[in-house]
Amino acid sequence: MRDVILRARALGRFAVALFQTSLASAMAQRGAFLMQVVLMAVNNAIFFTFWIALFQHVATIRGYALSDIAVLYGVVAAAFGLSVVVAGGSRILGQYIHDGELDSLLAQPKPTLYYAIGRRMVASGLGDIGSGIAMIALSGSVRLSTFPIVVFAIVSSATICIATGILFNCVAFWFGRIETAARQLLEWLVTFSLYPDSLFGGAMRLVLFTLLPAGFVGYVPARLVRAPSLATAGELALAAAVYAGVACWLFARGLRHYAAGSRFELAG
Repeated sequence: MRDVILRARALGRFAVALFQTSLASAMAQRGAFLMQVVLMAVNNAIFFTFWIALFQHVATIRGYALSDIAVLYGVVAAAFGLSVVVAGGSRILGQYIHDGELDSLLAQPKPTLYYAIGRRMVASGLGDIGSGIAMIALSGSVRLSTFPIVVFAIVSSATICIATGILFNCVAFWFGRIETAARQLLEWLVTFSLYPDSLFGGAMRLVLFTLLPAGFVGYVPARLVRAPSLATAGELALAAAVYAGVACWLFARGLRHYAAGSRFELAG
């Protein structure tokens, strides 16, 4: 037990150091860094005006009021922003795999997957986080006492975003360059997460809760924020654990395939 705690602490220190390094790298050009943050926040605000204009003419859309859309959009924006801030490499993991950039990481004492996804930060994600939290706060659906629930919902949703990015990009271990397809799938994930789940049914709804888990990125976390319950929290926690576990397992399988023919192994 003591060894487990010590390893967890060491990994935590490594995570903090890796984040500080990626933040320093992202802020090397502060003007560009701040512009990305501000422009993303403005972009989110402009996109949300579409919903404001729409709800000027209708009271609800399939059971969703404007405040519900604000929570949904806020959770997705904050979660996606958090995912690319702490694990921006998950979006381009396929490029690392195809280009052999994992070679130098295989010799590192820390987990290869965490090193690969945590070494890059996307600055615009901070704009997503800020605007997302602002939308949730302005929705009127949350109180200060429910703030821990909001944090749990956002972190769980971000975990699923990261895991999904890893899953899509791990296909590169077997099929080569697939960055464009993986990026498109991630964009679809975010896009479908931003619309009320009541708009979808049948086979499409099944896809949105399995292969393209928009339901667990947007709908379930937003429902937890709007109406907290242990059942919804348990459902979301289980989904996050399953997707994270499958992502780690698939990366480990792919890494064995990669190591068998990588430049690192051939050179060693």
